[in-house]
Amino acid sequence: MSLWKRAALIAKRLGYHHELNLNRELYFPSSTSLGNQSWKPPNTVVLARNPEGEIVGAETYLFKDVADTFVAEARACERALILAVALGFRRIIVEGDSLTVIKSIKKKQNDKSILRPITQYILSLETGFEEISYLFVPRIANNTAHTLAMEGRRRHAFRVWSDGVPESVQTSALKDWAAWNSRP
Repeated sequence: MSLWKRAALIAKRLGYHHELNLNRELYFPSSTSLGNQSWKPPNTVVLARNPEGEIVGAETYLFKDVADTFVAEARACERALILAVALGFRRIIVEGDSLTVIKSIKKKQNDKSILRPITQYILSLETGFEEISYLFVPRIANNTAHTLAMEGRRRHAFRVWSDGVPESVQTSALKDWAAWNSRP
């Protein structure tokens, strides 16, 4: 049985079937969704915002040899903490669009998951913060990260964006922030 068929069975039992399909299509697109394009390894985006929603730091990072979407999402969380430490943040909210990964980090227990080494490292990084929380946000609510991921891939720029982010990302960030603040 293939990895995806096993994961789909487990995800279906746990109620994450829809999320698994979204992640699979994002990171391992089918040949029909790719058209004439070839598969590209997942790239991660980390955005750091201040309380007013302004982007104060960003990173695009290309993961190679990552065959599991959940591992890619957990590594993205890890990169977020590393960037927050580098920027000197003491209180942070980490938002992610993988409910499975957010739950795995929040439970703070040893398990036999493939994510365990990453989540254990994330927990060790937590000691550098006064306050940290993890929130699930639907992918549709975070267009800014998607926009920066596309800009990073288009420009072949896998780096820390310390000199500001592209205008398209700033525009998307303003829209996301307005949508977030106008929610009921």
